[in-house]
Amino acid sequence: MPLRKLCLLGGVIPAVLIGVDQWSKWATTRFFDVPMSVCAKADPNFTYEVSPIADLSLLCNRGISWGMLQGDSPIKRWGLTLFAFLMTVVLIYVLRKTADRLGQISLSLVIAGAVGNAIDRLFFGAVTDMIDFSDIGFNYVFNVADSYITVGIIGLFVSTYLTDRREKAAAKSAVE
Repeated sequence: MPLRKLCLLGGVIPAVLIGVDQWSKWATTRFFDVPMSVCAKADPNFTYEVSPIADLSLLCNRGISWGMLQGDSPIKRWGLTLFAFLMTVVLIYVLRKTADRLGQISLSLVIAGAVGNAIDRLFFGAVTDMIDFSDIGFNYVFNVADSYITVGIIGLFVSTYLTDRREKAAAKSAVE
């Protein structure tokens, strides 16, 4: 992959997405009139009903996705932060080797999500979550960075599936 394209997909696009994620977290803390650093000092639990489907909530997630690894520990905080930044380096390396556009965009999303959440953990000890669909039975509150990761992982699965199909079709055509 040319350096210019790598800089765009591994740097510029994730940086813009990280900015959107951090802005959404800042806007949520402003909405509830608490400082951005609220997760460093407390575990707030504010909710504002937006619609019958979704609410705006403010929660601090000291664990990882789906409520796993909950609890407050400096070792866990710094370990998860370091892990996110190391995985970002690995993902940029994988991005450099990825040929298909869907895979590249998907990796950009995962990079943005990982760094967006790592920034929170680095500065505040917890990730700020705010998107709440518990009114319809989805009992996990998440944030914009989590959405990037989820969409990116789905994109990687689709990319892998499509690449596999293309390779099998090409191999079949070569045999015939």
